[in-house]
Amino acid sequence: MLTTAPEPPDAPQVPPDEPERPLIRAGLRGLLDLDRFDVIAVVALVLVAFGLRIASPIFPDFLSGTGGIHALALGYPYNSDPNACQQVPVGPGGSYVKECGYVFDEVYFPVDAAKDLHQPAISYFDPEPPLAKLLMAPPISWWGFDTWTWRASTLLFGSLLVGLVYLIARRLRRDRFFAVCAAGFMCLDGLAFVESRTGVIDIIAIFFVALFYYLFLLHWQARTRKQWRVTLFVMAAVAGLAFGAKLTALAPLVVGAALILGRGLSPYLAAGIPWLRRIAGPRREETVLWRNAAGRAAVLYYVVAGIVAASVFLACYSRYLTVEHTDVYFFTSCSQGSTGLVGQPTTLPVPQIAGTSLPNPAQAIVNVITINRASIQYHALECHSHPYSSHWYTWPAVIHPVLFYYDQKGGGPVSAVTNMGNLATWWLAMPALLFCVWRMTRGPNCWRAGVGGLLVISLVGMILLFYAAQRYHDPNNVNTSFTAAQFLQRFHRAATASDEIARVSPGPLFDIALAGVVLSCAAATVSAVVSRRFVPAFIVLGYVTAWMMWVPGNERRVLFFYHALGMSIFAFLGLAYALTAIRSVSFLVGRFRISLAPVAYGAVAVTVAAFVFFYPQWTAMPISYADHEMRIWIDTL
Repeated sequence: MLTTAPEPPDAPQVPPDEPERPLIRAGLRGLLDLDRFDVIAVVALVLVAFGLRIASPIFPDFLSGTGGIHALALGYPYNSDPNACQQVPVGPGGSYVKECGYVFDEVYFPVDAAKDLHQPAISYFDPEPPLAKLLMAPPISWWGFDTWTWRASTLLFGSLLVGLVYLIARRLRRDRFFAVCAAGFMCLDGLAFVESRTGVIDIIAIFFVALFYYLFLLHWQARTRKQWRVTLFVMAAVAGLAFGAKLTALAPLVVGAALILGRGLSPYLAAGIPWLRRIAGPRREETVLWRNAAGRAAVLYYVVAGIVAASVFLACYSRYLTVEHTDVYFFTSCSQGSTGLVGQPTTLPVPQIAGTSLPNPAQAIVNVITINRASIQYHALECHSHPYSSHWYTWPAVIHPVLFYYDQKGGGPVSAVTNMGNLATWWLAMPALLFCVWRMTRGPNCWRAGVGGLLVISLVGMILLFYAAQRYHDPNNVNTSFTAAQFLQRFHRAATASDEIARVSPGPLFDIALAGVVLSCAAATVSAVVSRRFVPAFIVLGYVTAWMMWVPGNERRVLFFYHALGMSIFAFLGLAYALTAIRSVSFLVGRFRISLAPVAYGAVAVTVAAFVFFYPQWTAMPISYADHEMRIWIDTL
């Protein structure tokens, strides 16, 4: 775009990371700081996400000349494999139905939700907390047990997640392009799209993680004592819900705690460490207001908030605790052969006071602790792999996502569902996040290069050392990917030792590299609270923490690409942040000013085009085998 160069403005420019906003915003409306456009944007984005998710696969018949549009919608695909059918207890009457419509892990979670609905509830052991299954239960109770009802809850939470990402971005920057881009990337991402249309628990868990981050930002920007306390306790309650859905809530808890601790200590750090003054920005009035709002009893309030979060987490087990469990396993070992996990079941009684029907809170707490100990032990010892498992270091590049569904009858059209992310956003997010790493520090170049360089070098070292450990352990077992024929063959038979993931030990150098990542994140935290670089630092901290939390134990247990859902929020925020920066760049060529805004708009257009191109791979839309092969750009089969 060419324009005549304007005269330099006389007014001082607002720093790009933190557009000007009033420091005191009284009342709920002032705290939320949303105008009419924001409300319309959130509603529109949620409705678009909901429409795409509930109607897909959508067939534009008018393109073929037949006219009209038809959609197979959320209940499709139906898995017709008779081996996937099972008797499922449904409803308070104790009735059973035979269901065959499962896709991937739908054989577990919706069935557990039905067991919770059964009267009396049926005992089961799931190494994940129960809230997500409880949230799947209402549609099943209201409308029966089928592919529509057990996917209804994930449809709702996956659609709301798009609007929530907009709100997070809007709290970070008063820039609508930034917010719309971040939410749009989430709406058009294949990983979030597939998880929102499948009866699995991860999208529900990530919704609560995103809600926690939004409430954290409200708490971070609180300016009055009432705002500070209300946001703290609401945030604590949501933290309990997030842990009740899945223990992935650990990542936002670490990020939030680190930033709050850093802000609380920032005056003492700046006073006691002279070189911090060189990276500190101008005195930040909002930080002073936040500390004044917190008051002298801030530590006590955080302790009470922790109790609130723990209480909500315990309440998520209220239904689970009404059943006497005989199948809570404490595993002691795992054989990579056919034996599998070895352990003994433990019986957990219903927590009631002896001789009465009154609940026993002490026994309930003991039961919940026992269940979570067994769950953590299961994850620590589980050593078996899966044809679609992937290692942590492959996730940013979307290598080897999960094949949820595959069907081809008689050499005809192929229908497949893979949770492959939108490659346009995930691949562009990698350089965008490096840009955020550069922007999150200020001050001397040695500080900026030191923090960013330590993070990048440590991550590269971790990847190379982990990969080398795999090769050393078994040169033929670099990962667990198979060809399509191998997968279809192994899918219909019991696993053998050759299918198992190699147990590797990356060694002390790997631990040193991991420590380097932690140290660089600590430095980023300090930079975030003492300089005007909170936005890129928050994005980098959120992404790295959501990624690194899965690293310990990956040398033993199986992981999948959908564990990167927490990373996706910050990958899209990072990409939107970089495009927003590019959009504002222009330079003079003679008398003309050339703007790079078309580059930013072009990246958005590429994202939309990639969504359209890969759409059949996310919706099981029947296409020819040649068209299916043309869309396999990465290791999905």
